[in-house]
Amino acid sequence: MRAFPINYCTRRKQVVLLLCCLVILYGFKLHVEDDVQFNFININGNEKCEIPKVNPFDESILPFFWKPNPIVCSENTELVYIDDDEMIHINKNRTKGKHIECYYQSVIRKEQSDDKILFGTSVWFNESRSAIMESDFAKVVCVFEGKNIYERLHYHIKKKQKYFKSDNDSFSVLLFGVDSMSRLAAIRELPKTLTYLEKTLSAYVFNGYTKVGGNSYPNFMAFLTGNYSVPFNKKNFFDNQPFVWKKFSERGAATMYSEDYPRLSTFNYVGRGFNESPGEHYLRPFYLAINSERKYQAKLTKIFMTLENNDITLGGTSSLCYGDSPKHAIQIDYFKRFLNKYKNNRKFAMSWLNEIGHDFTNFLKLGDADFYNFLVFLKEGGHLERSILFFMSDHGTMSDKIRNTPIGRIEAKLPFFSIVLPTILKKKYPHIEYNLQTNINRLTSPLDLHKTLIDIATNSYNPQQKDKEEIKHSGISLFNKIPKDRTCTDALIPESSCACYTSETIPTNNTVIKNITTFVVETINTYFKSHQSKCALLILKKIHDAKLIHSNLKHLEHGKKTALWQYLYKPTLDKKQRYFIIFEVMPSEGIFEVTTEITQTNNLIILDKIIRANRYGNQSSCINDWELKPYCYCKQTTLDVQS
Repeated sequence: MRAFPINYCTRRKQVVLLLCCLVILYGFKLHVEDDVQFNFININGNEKCEIPKVNPFDESILPFFWKPNPIVCSENTELVYIDDDEMIHINKNRTKGKHIECYYQSVIRKEQSDDKILFGTSVWFNESRSAIMESDFAKVVCVFEGKNIYERLHYHIKKKQKYFKSDNDSFSVLLFGVDSMSRLAAIRELPKTLTYLEKTLSAYVFNGYTKVGGNSYPNFMAFLTGNYSVPFNKKNFFDNQPFVWKKFSERGAATMYSEDYPRLSTFNYVGRGFNESPGEHYLRPFYLAINSERKYQAKLTKIFMTLENNDITLGGTSSLCYGDSPKHAIQIDYFKRFLNKYKNNRKFAMSWLNEIGHDFTNFLKLGDADFYNFLVFLKEGGHLERSILFFMSDHGTMSDKIRNTPIGRIEAKLPFFSIVLPTILKKKYPHIEYNLQTNINRLTSPLDLHKTLIDIATNSYNPQQKDKEEIKHSGISLFNKIPKDRTCTDALIPESSCACYTSETIPTNNTVIKNITTFVVETINTYFKSHQSKCALLILKKIHDAKLIHSNLKHLEHGKKTALWQYLYKPTLDKKQRYFIIFEVMPSEGIFEVTTEITQTNNLIILDKIIRANRYGNQSSCINDWELKPYCYCKQTTLDVQS
């Protein structure tokens, strides 16, 4: 039998055929599987909001989460580097004695376009002669014996030659966002980052922060301009909008705006983006330059990511990489360089990661280590001493599979949101720390964040007394106390975004309530098993209050139907029973609050933490574990309950 070699044309046809098949499969996935979307609205938006407490590891959503393969990028091959003095050099350790010549071309935004770039004139340099960088971004090409041996885009921060105010008498804003990340997703996917935020940085993580729209645009406009209903037009730029960074810039702050994934960048997806750069430093041209040098790959990125989400990597390296670095790590590094360059200046810096979170929730966990390292850099580099950090998202998952579960419907409306305050600000304005601690369990939204950013821009930190009616139907600065009885209507949160529960009081002698409370007390006693010789056994004394919690989400039958499956299936409804209970124990006379859930299989789950509602003085002085102190009553201590 005779073998025929496969020629180049045949191989090329096979590659094209494979890509066509992938496109068809991907299209099938989009229109048959992922587009099944059931719409729910909140039917009680005028009632006091009970912040939902749900299990982030609920059995109904766990099948949608797994650990993807680590991001594998190419080996480090950087032949050139840019130093802190903005000079570009050839890395002599990589030339192996060869005489190599290089040139760079600045990446330039084309006038009146946020989607096109130009490359500047060539500036040559070699081992003995370096060159000064003229912009933040450049394409570098190196030549040896007449052949191109290196071509890559490089970035740094070229400090603008203008006056920037010192941060000695004002605070900066550092806003770090990850798209489509709910609070529950952060708990599941970013354990290392979240632990550092809460334990080391003492971050305020908000449980009731609620989106005001279905996608990034209304939520961005809400916190950046204070108006989420601004109409958009694909023909118009957004330069004339009252973005909050303008208030910082007017007051001498250096500004930076970074957003990856050019195809889905918030203001370019719905409009033309910006005519002028939205900040002194703007990362979009760098990403456009990446796409310009690999046009076909850029267009197929989502297909490659879909395959990668299913553990299929074409070519051996991840589509989440550029060269030897994950793209999210490049954006973080650009942020770090900006902070170092403007170390003693006032700043407004916003960096938003779309690609790692928008389409595939499981990719979030691939950023955990890098996010953690960035937070460590901020703290150890002193960048949080005079800066307020907002680590946040715009909304929860965009995956219809997850959003069609009872838990997913709730978490899609509750994005992750946290604040880290400088110690000096907390000491100077203690009421802010108290109010933030209160507000983490109140209903809040991006409109409140906007008011907060305005306060920071204008150095308005003193308590503000406003009439109760005056603050209805408007945003409220998070530095002020948010009303306990706030409704979605009060907060201008649409019924399609409102996640609030409501509740009804039930008798405390109800058998179910008694059984639940007994279980909770037994659970508390297991907390200090290792301290049994020191901590007294707690016994239920009294149930003070009990409430049955209701979800208010109602299915809209006339919702979007573009997928075959939607005609065959009905949405899964939330049939779990949730209870809020306040009870007292002996001998500590400790009063505790707990929210519990009874699943459809009659399993009892404690949602979130069991909270000590009254002070415990020196009751737990016999142990040093701060997490257990609210629960332990030392056998040898003198009762010292403070009201």
